[in-house]
Amino acid sequence: MKKFFLILTAMALLVLVSLAITGCKTAVGLGPELVEFMGSEFEITLPDNWEGGTKEELDSVAEDLEDLGQDELAEDVIENKVYLLFFGYDSEAAAEGGDISNLTITGETAGFLSIEEYMDLTYTDLAEKYKEAEYEFNIIEQDIVSIGNYEEVGRTLTRQEVNGAEVGTAQYIIKNESDFWVLTFTAGQEEFNENIEAFDEVFKTFKIKD
Repeated sequence: MKKFFLILTAMALLVLVSLAITGCKTAVGLGPELVEFMGSEFEITLPDNWEGGTKEELDSVAEDLEDLGQDELAEDVIENKVYLLFFGYDSEAAAEGGDISNLTITGETAGFLSIEEYMDLTYTDLAEKYKEAEYEFNIIEQDIVSIGNYEEVGRTLTRQEVNGAEVGTAQYIIKNESDFWVLTFTAGQEEFNENIEAFDEVFKTFKIKD
């Protein structure tokens, strides 16, 4: 991640507080039409109704969201772009004026930590931050699993309630040499429950370039 901003774990995950509020009411599944997004050090394939961009493209992503009338989400992207390596969203839902599913990719260098240690520190701190803000935050499922080409993935499913908005997140943490990559899918709670397997399938397309 030499070309990207490296971030503190808690700050990276607290991006979810603002972005999760815009949650989603739209299904995510991978259909026959797909689109590949490529950064300088990674690539990922999303459904063709999704739009997005890497760190260098986030200003354009925010402009596209504003054109779709998603001013609040556009503002959140700009405010948090220092922490984001990628932001993607369901453009069909955005065009319809509803809340939308989104994907963030963040990361940092912490080679001295194992995935287990990284997750323990991250979620302990995040839970404290939510408590301080008087928001609800619950871990539904958390484990180290093998998904796709990755033997060890920290996979955590959470439920959050912020200002009355209830959303779910599926978060995947990978350690590659000394770098941690964090992929977070956010959706409205009902749609989240319906699409957990779809999030896993999208995650399988994520590749870190050599």
